[in-house]
Amino acid sequence: MGAAAGWLATHSTLTLGGLLSLWLGGLAAWTLLEWLLHRAMHLDTGIAVIARLQDSAHLRHHREPDDLEHSIIRLRNSLPITMLLFGILVLMLGQVDQALAVLCGLITGYLLYEGVHLSAHALRPLPGLRALRRLHLRHHFARNDLAFGVTSPVWDWIFGTYRAGSEPRPSGSGLRRA
Repeated sequence: MGAAAGWLATHSTLTLGGLLSLWLGGLAAWTLLEWLLHRAMHLDTGIAVIARLQDSAHLRHHREPDDLEHSIIRLRNSLPITMLLFGILVLMLGQVDQALAVLCGLITGYLLYEGVHLSAHALRPLPGLRALRRLHLRHHFARNDLAFGVTSPVWDWIFGTYRAGSEPRPSGSGLRRA
């Protein structure tokens, strides 16, 4: 992201406030993207190829939550997604500098997600993350149909997948019918 920030500083015609606003917009958009992707990993579509993708991309992590190797998204998987998002943003916004500023916000959100997620699974989580950790562990071990937001519960509140003190039930395979 340092290279992107350097390019933006030397090539963008946007003001610092404009760049910051786009970055914050990307950061906020990440929370929705995170929720949507996480929710999609738990939908049973009945399509074998999608089920295999869900299993390799996420559900294995539910079966083996302490396996840190499968708790993070590898660079070889995240790089093509990043490039796709950048292309979509350029098409949507029409300006490379605007797209790059939003992408930097999305990447910041992704990095925060990875940190919060790893902390949630750690024996000693980072200070201040107790509530997020509790929600994520409930998602893993009691109600995998709830709490899809890892870095923020706001979309769970909006979409009705937030339940404080929900009755636990076994997680099973992590799949729920669409």
